[in-house]
Amino acid sequence: MTRWMVGALMLVPMLASAEPCADAEDTVAINECIHAEVEKAEEELDRYLQASRERHAEQVDAVVTMEAAHGAWLRFRDSHCLAVYDLWSDGTIRGAMLGNCLLKHTRRRTHDIWQVYLATMDSSEPALPEPELAD
Repeated sequence: MTRWMVGALMLVPMLASAEPCADAEDTVAINECIHAEVEKAEEELDRYLQASRERHAEQVDAVVTMEAAHGAWLRFRDSHCLAVYDLWSDGTIRGAMLGNCLLKHTRRRTHDIWQVYLATMDSSEPALPEPELAD
């Protein structure tokens, strides 16, 4: 148990120095910052999904399938990140671990949406720019 706690404490500086919440100085500030970043990432994801729906509006079956896949992805992301939260349930770091999980998966999903539904195969400009890919 002691080794586990030492390992968890060693992660705190990495979280604190990790972008975008590097200036947050305590648990509450870190959690608030990460929550705000997750909200921004979810708004960006929604924007990319909407652009995908518009681009492929005439391909109704594809849009329906895309929506079903996105629903499944949301359930996966939320379940997976809740498991991460549960793994860290003994420490105050659990909120940051949950938030970072949500942020990373949401950014990856946004990039996947762009790559599959919005990026073009020719030299024309896509409807939206390539989003930042999570580390």
